[in-house]
Amino acid sequence: MLNSGFALIAVAALLAGAALQVVLALAGFRARRQDINQAAVIRDLQKDIVGFQQELAVLRRQVAHAARIEVPAVAAAAAAPAVRREPVSPAYDLAGKLARKGASDNELMETCGLSRGEVDLITRLTRLGQEGQEKTVEVA
Repeated sequence: MLNSGFALIAVAALLAGAALQVVLALAGFRARRQDINQAAVIRDLQKDIVGFQQELAVLRRQVAHAARIEVPAVAAAAAAPAVRREPVSPAYDLAGKLARKGASDNELMETCGLSRGEVDLITRLTRLGQEGQEKTVEVA
């Protein structure tokens, strides 16, 4: 009887050990599966990072290219002294001055002896010049 009691204990111990091995194997399998899933997620994130880095490199090249072209041109234009040209005609010069002071189209035609088309052109150019100066003042 003593032998059968020890045999039962031995069998129980073996079964408990086997059960423990199964539990540990399952835990290891789950951990490996989780590691595999995490590794896949990490690979996907690394691919995304590489894609973002490539896009960033393209954008940097585009900005650098635009800066090389546009910034020097704008800086050169801003640094260049204003060119004062002699008026093509004293009538156009007078019409420009009067337009800047707010003279009407009819006043410009009568005073300067210009046609409707010439007056329209002068008033549009004067208006554009004033708008450009207002924008420059707003920025500064």
